[in-house]
Amino acid sequence: MAQKANRSKGKRVVKHSKEITKMDVDVTMGIHLEEEIITEILSRLPVRSLFRFKCVLKSWMKLINERYFVMKHLNHAKNNQNSQKICLLNNNLSFQYGLSLTLASLSSVQLVEDVQQVDWPCSGEVMSCKIYYCYDGLALIGVSEYHHLYNIKLWLWNPSTRESMVLPHLKFSERLDFTCGLGYDSTSNDYKIFKIGYESHNEILALKSGSWRRIDKHPAGIEPLWWSTVDSPAFVHEAFHWFGSLSKSVVSFDISNEVYGEIPMPDGRFVVSDLNQLSFGISVLGGLLCVYSTHAHQRKFNFNLWVMKDYGVKESWNKLFNIQSTDLYPITPKYWFSDGEVLLRCEHLVRNRFFFKTSKESSGLWPQSDSEHFVNGFVYTESLISPKLLA
Repeated sequence: MAQKANRSKGKRVVKHSKEITKMDVDVTMGIHLEEEIITEILSRLPVRSLFRFKCVLKSWMKLINERYFVMKHLNHAKNNQNSQKICLLNNNLSFQYGLSLTLASLSSVQLVEDVQQVDWPCSGEVMSCKIYYCYDGLALIGVSEYHHLYNIKLWLWNPSTRESMVLPHLKFSERLDFTCGLGYDSTSNDYKIFKIGYESHNEILALKSGSWRRIDKHPAGIEPLWWSTVDSPAFVHEAFHWFGSLSKSVVSFDISNEVYGEIPMPDGRFVVSDLNQLSFGISVLGGLLCVYSTHAHQRKFNFNLWVMKDYGVKESWNKLFNIQSTDLYPITPKYWFSDGEVLLRCEHLVRNRFFFKTSKESSGLWPQSDSEHFVNGFVYTESLISPKLLA
């Protein structure tokens, strides 16, 4: 009887042990599930909120700083209209040093809201600034300070986190006849800056290497002078793009294998010989390569925007829209909203000032006051990527 009782007790103990093991598994799975839910929630929050939540728990701070989370947050932000912001370069004539930077939220209804002025990434007084390109929430800008007029420094700046780093000085050229682009090379898992010189050789900077390297001179020329309105090369499909000589083709440069290529221009009078072609440009809208031009005819400016739906396929060029005006020149597309509207940077010839408008609005949406003056601006996606950790 005692042995039977012991066996019964033993069975009860074994059964209890299995229950504990199952409970431990359930608790572990519950904790893991809770962590996944927390990660999903946090990865959809604005950068400003995430900076506050870093102070809540050490585990949250560790999570938010992990590269996996940073990239997960970026992928969500790219598909979230609320994560698209605009940075404006303002000319404040009332200040001793007139240039300033302003950040704002962006929508096609109320163009800018929640406006806030931010400090420059550099410490000196800024005399001039060239906004080259923005990719993955990182902005590439060139700054010239008052006390170093001809010493233009390139900065990589995250406007969301305010982190920045000054890039190495150009190694092979002291000339100012260049423009720059910024992109990501998935093959080497590295961000790269590409400098195109008009007369000098091209240079490329891989952030992990920390030094500029000269590459073959580009086969077709553009004139990207520091003071000109020529835009930076457009980056899409891991290649930079700019106009070749006489605007007959788009030149591409693959940053992985460093091979040049050409993409045919759209048919349908993109380059018009019998009209006065005043300007043309290249950009990326909604992840698609686009080209645009402005012609003058009978005292009217005619702006056309083309989008390449299938990359590299000439037949996929599609004219998105046309704008005719008597006083808007030049016009530069900046962003494609999810509702089909396109954000345009325009200059009003009569009022001699820049403003933003959408493609369907006849009047400007911002600035709404004549006291506000801006020179340029760029749309960026909120990002946690730290420039200092890329080098």
